[in-house]
Amino acid sequence: MSDSIHPWNRALWKTLTQQRERTAHAWLFKGPQGVGKTTTAIQFALHLLAEDVADRAKVRGLFAAGSHPDFHVVMPEQYVDGSGLLEGYAVRYVSAGRGKPKSVISVDQIRQLIERVSTRAHTGANKCVIISPADRMNANSANALLKVLEEPPARTLILLISAMPHQLPATIISRCGPVDMREPDKNTARMWLLSEGLPESEVDLLLALAGGAPLRAKRLHETGFMEHRREWLSDVLQLMGAHQDPVEVAARWNRSDAPMAMDWLHRLVVDLARVIYCEHPENLFNPDVRRRLQELRKRINVTALFDLCDRLGHGQQLLDSPVDQHLIIEDVLIRLGRLGANPRQ
Repeated sequence: MSDSIHPWNRALWKTLTQQRERTAHAWLFKGPQGVGKTTTAIQFALHLLAEDVADRAKVRGLFAAGSHPDFHVVMPEQYVDGSGLLEGYAVRYVSAGRGKPKSVISVDQIRQLIERVSTRAHTGANKCVIISPADRMNANSANALLKVLEEPPARTLILLISAMPHQLPATIISRCGPVDMREPDKNTARMWLLSEGLPESEVDLLLALAGGAPLRAKRLHETGFMEHRREWLSDVLQLMGAHQDPVEVAARWNRSDAPMAMDWLHRLVVDLARVIYCEHPENLFNPDVRRRLQELRKRINVTALFDLCDRLGHGQQLLDSPVDQHLIIEDVLIRLGRLGANPRQ
């Protein structure tokens, strides 16, 4: 068993690696962010590349160095900065000097992939491909990949990774073996985070904020999220009390980590909706502000709240688009300030 596999994924890893006869030539690693999909897929790719190879140490060396000729990674250009293992391999499928990096996986990238995997493997029997996030393929690139899935090159294994598999075409999903990945139980997640050095005083709240996903909770801690959150929460409460200018707040949020701020605000709005329909819900993303949310529920316009939730979901998708990020945040915060402007409906 690979030491890199997280404790809650070890049973799944055993199932994946002990299959003597695989019925699928493509797998879809799906589940929420922060549960170890990418780590598991990377280790599975290494396992596949080392199969039937006598010198496995050489395979592992090439793989870790970013120079294995039979390992291919396709990601949106916007994600490729060379900072990690996958990003390093994905550089092969990025064209430099063509304007702003794309936020989608293009059909040209898939066509390049098809051309390169059509040849024989160089170091072993297998070739392996990772596409991540697979839901960032547009219609044309998905159709191009579908042709590969229908008639795969010999000994080519394709691993798709997605936190939003519902955005993939049904034709793609149906041709992949599912690898369902979920959050671990709270105790397992908590013990792992403590072993990673997170302070015990923050672990439970970080896990709640991360929706129970341990890797996401760890990332929140490492990026200083808690300090940002204190500022964002103060802004939200001020806006809902009409004591802040949403345009000024939007300018501040735009200068900080805007995608993280929008994601957190979306979860806070979901919490508010839960409190409105059940005064004492069992689970909240922000359990430490339960009382404040209960106070707000009495003066919230429910129709406006659900409109805001939809806007947030749409706005998060647009953050990677050419649309002005500042305008997206400004629109959301103006709507937030209006939540209590009308009687509750």
